[in-house]
Amino acid sequence: MSTRSQFQEALDMLRVDVDALGLMAHEAVAGSLAALVGDDRSAAERVVAGDDRIDALFVALEERAYAIVAQQAPVAADLRFLMSALRVMADYEKTGDKAVAVAKSTLADWYREPITLALLARMGDLSLALLDRARRAWLDLDLAAASDLKLSDDVLDDCYRQLAEHLLEQQGPEAPSLVLHAHAVGRNIERIADHAVIVGERVVYTLTGDPSALAAEIR
Repeated sequence: MSTRSQFQEALDMLRVDVDALGLMAHEAVAGSLAALVGDDRSAAERVVAGDDRIDALFVALEERAYAIVAQQAPVAADLRFLMSALRVMADYEKTGDKAVAVAKSTLADWYREPITLALLARMGDLSLALLDRARRAWLDLDLAAASDLKLSDDVLDDCYRQLAEHLLEQQGPEAPSLVLHAHAVGRNIERIADHAVIVGERVVYTLTGDPSALAAEIR
C-alpha cells in the first residue's frame, strides 16, 4: 500500500470513529430527553454516568488527529478535513455535556407543567433529528445534506421562542422553579441543535474551502 493510500485510510478511519463519538452523543441526548419526558430518574442517572465514555473517546480521537497532523504535515483539503474533525469531535463532546445537563434537570425537583413539557419534547425531537442528519452529513461528507441543516435549526429556534413566551405567562408559587429549570433545559436543547449546525458547516467548509460557511461557529 502506498504512503498516500495509508494516509487516506487513516483519514477515513478517523472520520468513521468521529461518527462513533457522534452516535454516543446522540444516544446520550435521546436518553436524557426520554428521562425528562418520562420523569425517569434512573435513566437520567445512566446518562450522567455514561458521559465519561464520551469524554474518553473524545480525548483518544483528539490525540490521534494531532498525531496525524504531526506525522503527515497535511496540506489543503486534507488539513481542512483534520481541522474540521477536531472541531466536530469537540462539538460532539459538548453535545454529550448538554445531554448531562438535561439529565441533571430531570433529577431536580420542579413542577413539569404539561404545555411546557410538550414544548420541550418537541424541541428535543427536532434537536435529535438535526443531530442525526449532521452525523450522516459528516460520515458521508454530503454537501447537500450539510447545507440544509440551518433551515431546520430555524424551526427549533421558533419553538424555543414559543417556550420563552409561554414561561413568561406562568404564575403561582411553582412558577419560579418551573421557569428556571425549563428555561435551562430549553437552552441546553437549543445548544445541542447549534452544535449539529456547526457539524454541518464544518462539512461544507471541508468540501468547499469557503470560510464563510463557518457562520454559526464564529458567532
